Amino acid sequence: MENYRAYLKELKTTTLFQDIPDEELIALLEAMQPKIVMRKAGEPMPPMPEGTFKMALRATPDQGIVPRKFKYDMPKFGEPGMLMAEIPTYSRMFEGLKRRPGGPMHKPTPIDYDLEMLEFTEGMMTAFYGEQHAHAQGIMLRNFLGILAQKVCDVRHELFLIRDARDMFQETDKTLQVFTAGVAIGVTKEAIQRWNLKHPELQAEMHPGGSVDLIRQVLAGERCDVLILADDTNIESMLMPKYARGYKVFAGNKMVIAGKGINSENWMERLLDPSSTFSHTNPYGDPSGYRAIMTILLADRLKKGLAHQLMSHPGHLGMEHDPAKGKLMPEADYMFTYYSGAKARGGDFAELPESIDLSSQDLKEEYAKVSFAVDDENTVYGAPIVHALTIPETAKFKDAAKEFAAQFLASDFAAFHFLPRTETVGEDILK
Repeated sequence: MENYRAYLKELKTTTLFQDIPDEELIALLEAMQPKIVMRKAGEPMPPMPEGTFKMALRATPDQGIVPRKFKYDMPKFGEPGMLMAEIPTYSRMFEGLKRRPGGPMHKPTPIDYDLEMLEFTEGMMTAFYGEQHAHAQGIMLRNFLGILAQKVCDVRHELFLIRDARDMFQETDKTLQVFTAGVAIGVTKEAIQRWNLKHPELQAEMHPGGSVDLIRQVLAGERCDVLILADDTNIESMLMPKYARGYKVFAGNKMVIAGKGINSENWMERLLDPSSTFSHTNPYGDPSGYRAIMTILLADRLKKGLAHQLMSHPGHLGMEHDPAKGKLMPEADYMFTYYSGAKARGGDFAELPESIDLSSQDLKEEYAKVSFAVDDENTVYGAPIVHALTIPETAKFKDAAKEFAAQFLASDFAAFHFLPRTETVGEDILK
């Protein structure tokens, strides 16, 4: 029998199995006995036999979880819970596809991560498994019908966009839009959960991304009520004074290098090894990426020529200029990352000297000697790492945004391994 319990964390996030108690869910799956199938990175999707459909269970590396506007919204591809071919399975579309001239409607496209999936047959959903499973199965069937209904709504939404070139939901959108940098996803998620329990009339939605990319979205007109960023200097250089009047600093951080066996004594040797690979996030859209570059550029303070050796190392990954290629950190032996994230994930990491880790306020003038151009109009300079929050001037729900911001700023940032730092710059956004 398959070990479904090993995937309980992922199963609980899925749309199909939401609201089912843990033990009831495991018992139901053990009665249904769907197969666990694997698709390795670079391989096409496994065959989808007639009368079966699949559900994404776990991706490696993790593809993250995208907030859902509605209860039965489907996750994105690769996210736990994504269903594949459930409509053809139940509508007999496979029979039509067999007769279609030219073969299948599309050729499966390989993707760059491992994907573990559950494979269901059409009969599994409706078979009777006994009274002991009836409660869980009833919830699952309700969820399944909700998913199908939501897909109909999605089709109507798309047709509306095609016909009228406007969003049928945006005009009546009653949600608080919270954009957050990846470094603050954990604390933002907790703040949103607390908010949503208190405010059923105005639910908050989290939209994660790289700080520079998030600002570009705001400047392009996307609705944002609260903007939580990894780099406070982005607010001053890209938003103030026209799009933001001020901001609140909520934490500091520092750069480290994570990877198996690496530490503060051997990191230089490990990275310079010709067979090593090391990476960071996309520096053109994410502060973690350009701060990694700045850390490397400052490395000459430790050893002359070290910066050039690291920048030109054949194993240095993640410098693609196209943001679409750099959203996921390239897989490598070692990665430049924030201390808070490395500490939260556990595992080995090397803390770096203050002269290059961007943590010290006393060294801000030295840090500022290095810079990186994120695009043709914006260059960022080395500075102590500061995370900040602002409320854009274009926010739709400003009073609610101020209340949410105050609640977020009251979070226990030390529990998320951030360094202590608070400051108000410009106008007080809470007033």
